[in-house]
Amino acid sequence: MKVVLQTTWNTTAAWRAELLRQAPDLDVRVWPEIGDPAEIEAVLCWQPPPDLFAGMRNLRLIQVLGAGVDGLLRSHPRLPPVPVARLVDPVMSQRMAEYCLYATLRFHRQFDVYERQLAQARWERHQHPDPGEVGVGVMGLGAIGSATVRLLRQLGYNVAAWARSPHPEAEVPVFVGEEGLPAFLARTRILVCLLPLTPDTASILDRRLFEQLPRGSYIVNVARGEHLVVPHLLAALETGRLEGAMLDVFAHEPLPKSSPLWRHPKVFVTPHAAGITNPRTATAVIVEQLRRLERGEPLLHLVDPARGY
Repeated sequence: MKVVLQTTWNTTAAWRAELLRQAPDLDVRVWPEIGDPAEIEAVLCWQPPPDLFAGMRNLRLIQVLGAGVDGLLRSHPRLPPVPVARLVDPVMSQRMAEYCLYATLRFHRQFDVYERQLAQARWERHQHPDPGEVGVGVMGLGAIGSATVRLLRQLGYNVAAWARSPHPEAEVPVFVGEEGLPAFLARTRILVCLLPLTPDTASILDRRLFEQLPRGSYIVNVARGEHLVVPHLLAALETGRLEGAMLDVFAHEPLPKSSPLWRHPKVFVTPHAAGITNPRTATAVIVEQLRRLERGEPLLHLVDPARGY
């Protein structure tokens, strides 16, 4: 099978080497040196350029090299009429869940407060509630959201989820749609955003949402920077409506040095590092997908471009 590999990362060589190690029969062509585009059957891509699919009249699959497809859909509003799949790597899901657990522990155990005390050489201990008394709300119940829910439940947190559609198989209470959002927010002290970025979810973390959380709540955003309205967050932190935020994603990356988020004492910034894609583990998932394509079997983790996920 002839496939094109295109990424914006500096790991392209590692991806190609891993693909050929796990599937030596593949003909892996690195964009833009792809030869005859009519020969290409599958594209493995991340934030592809506008002309990537030109001439690929025998294309059968677009496999995104990440959990989200918003970058692809934004740059290609008219995709070729072939299946589009997102990457669901259980290892990456676990890493993301670990990040969310750390953020939850950070705020629950008040390590953010102790960090500020450290700068002042101040010795002061603080009581904290039991995990079961802490309402953690997870927005989004995809592979990463489900992994996060499982990990938080193992430590005894009072977890609930919010989703656009019912999830009868979920192990926690699930609040659904706009009508379920107020009740979900009212019971949430630590809010974790793991939503896909769509027109409906862009700017969802705004003043209106913050005002429905209990006073002194916390925000954890590991989904997309465009979910968060930064001026509204800063205002909520100043008034005490929110007590802290841990942010891994931003509308503009790298986060500009001029951003006030870097210097705010109640904001903890990480450089989009919650779940860095590992070519070794992710390639195993991708090779399985390509084998299914060859055998004519149902493909994994297909997305609906009209819904955005």
